[in-house]
Amino acid sequence: MKPGFGFGLAGAIAIAMALPLAASAQVLPRVKARVVSFDGTTLVVAPFPAGSGGEAKPGETMRFTVLPDTRYVATRKAALTDIKIGDFAGAAVRAGSGDRLRAEEIFLYPDALRGTGEGRFTEKGRLMINGTVSAVAPGRLTLHYRGLAPNGKLCEGRAPPPAIASRLTCTGDAVVGAGDSVPVTALTVGDASMVVPDAVVTVSVAKNGEGGKVTPGLIVEKPDVSP
Repeated sequence: MKPGFGFGLAGAIAIAMALPLAASAQVLPRVKARVVSFDGTTLVVAPFPAGSGGEAKPGETMRFTVLPDTRYVATRKAALTDIKIGDFAGAAVRAGSGDRLRAEEIFLYPDALRGTGEGRFTEKGRLMINGTVSAVAPGRLTLHYRGLAPNGKLCEGRAPPPAIASRLTCTGDAVVGAGDSVPVTALTVGDASMVVPDAVVTVSVAKNGEGGKVTPGLIVEKPDVSP
């Protein structure tokens, strides 16, 4: 696998890493890297040249402080048959002819992420739709989602948390075509034991009040993944 995720998976990573940060924290670009060492508190990684965000040169390492509430998420290959009614899922789609939507990637999220990043919005030039699966049929699935506001006949935007939802909050349904060749990725919530030397990780980075680098979340791949 080459370093760097597709635009859709980048959006999925953003959902997985959506954790509340301190008011003083500043979110930085994510870093794709290989683990050098991890002692449970300090993570040292060697960034891939692509996706390093300009934070390090090839051959250099980066050091992050891991927080007590850091979220660990793993990815695995899944299939359309794994998706059931009631699951929280997402699709990176491209517009087809008319109102038809064709998935380029599909994501199956763990229940712990239900409602996070829900909505219909543009991510890196493609449309991301995250919601609850309300129907599954051969070659397509229907996602029922909450959005921010109606735009004509469409409900669009990222849904606000229910506690601050306003009268503008809307709901919508998107029927997404999904052929057998469409890749399906399942995200699962794990723990620090997944972070071992040579594992490939995508680090969500923030700065603490002292300017040090901390990570509120990690996406972990298998140790044998090569760039």
